[in-house]
Amino acid sequence: MGYQKIAEVEDLWSGEMKGLEVSGEHILLVNLDDRIYAYADACPHQRSRLSEGALSGKVIRCARHQWEFDVCTGSGVNPQNTCLRAFPVRLDGPDILVDIDACAVSETAMEGGHGR
Repeated sequence: MGYQKIAEVEDLWSGEMKGLEVSGEHILLVNLDDRIYAYADACPHQRSRLSEGALSGKVIRCARHQWEFDVCTGSGVNPQNTCLRAFPVRLDGPDILVDIDACAVSETAMEGGHGR
């Protein structure tokens, strides 16, 4: 299916994260310093929604057991031996486009065009 519009930039302020459901997939969008990141909205620990947690600086914290992840890489901060599933993101004018079919481990899925 490729990239599809899931939100508009104005819907996600800098320093904000939001959970969305797209084609049956739960997606977490994060705007950090005007760069957009997309991850599966599920903590790898027990699949609870990361969108119910907190964003503090560059760290996403799961509400259920306080696991933490680096927004920019999806890598685990606590514990370090885990990572989030990332989706490639690109912007097309005001639209946030995500390729939900190309989900991969965070560090390899983030393409250079994921910010504005």
